[in-house]
Amino acid sequence: MTATNAMHVSWFDESQGLPGWTYLLMGVVLLILLSTLTLRQVTSVADDGVTVRFGFLYRTRVPFAEIARAEAVTYRPVHDYGGWGIRGFGRRRALNMRGNEGVLLTRVDGSTLLIGSQRPRELLAALARGGVATEDRLPVVVRDF
Repeated sequence: MTATNAMHVSWFDESQGLPGWTYLLMGVVLLILLSTLTLRQVTSVADDGVTVRFGFLYRTRVPFAEIARAEAVTYRPVHDYGGWGIRGFGRRRALNMRGNEGVLLTRVDGSTLLIGSQRPRELLAALARGGVATEDRLPVVVRDF
């Protein structure tokens, strides 16, 4: 065996990975991203009132007795409430996921809750069945034949 055919011996080898905390951070970011992607707004009207759940983050229930009136409305999410999501504070709140239509609940105490909906007229009809005074303020849609 000649010197050129001799077995190669390494004098230095190194392999580096990210620190452990970065894997934890990436896991948390991934969990938040997945939670956001699966987040849903669920609105239910039952015989005792209306309930709105915003994923695992937020839940509110408004009994019919606390609702003075409900109006189907078109609104400007960014201008009126600062965007979509769980918005507002105090006496003026909004829960909306997308779009620009919903039902504005005015409570007996004067506070308001806007519930964003892709089917605001159906939501309004369900509230009317519960004895809530309602008003449809959405524009009339005229379809061409």
